[in-house]
Amino acid sequence: MSHPTLEDIVAGRRPVRTIAADEGHVAFLAERPVRPGHVIVATRAVVDAVFDLDEAAHAALWRFVREVARDLRERLPCGRVCVSVIGWAVRHAHVHLIPTDAGGQVPGLDGEPLADAHADAIAARLRGMA
Repeated sequence: MSHPTLEDIVAGRRPVRTIAADEGHVAFLAERPVRPGHVIVATRAVVDAVFDLDEAAHAALWRFVREVARDLRERLPCGRVCVSVIGWAVRHAHVHLIPTDAGGQVPGLDGEPLADAHADAIAARLRGMA
């Protein structure tokens, strides 16, 4: 089965379980959820990645995400709503909202520690010093 594009979903060509929408965004249940209640919030405008949105569109996305996340926490209920912006596999600005009740319910971001020299070099580069 081919993966539907978010463009197909926001254009209404691919049915999903929409839970909220406004003129610029649509929030729907993930078809392959990490946890029950996993929601994807996508921009209606086709933009490659969240950080490619202009400032106003970026702020509007996060306002909408905040509203949806608060509703999830209240209506499911759950202890926390975790947020994920991966931005690699799907070339369309979107945010994942995952309801959780305990640590470990969402894949972690723990990797192997870097050697001090490598970490120092990266930090200096990011500060604009190298």
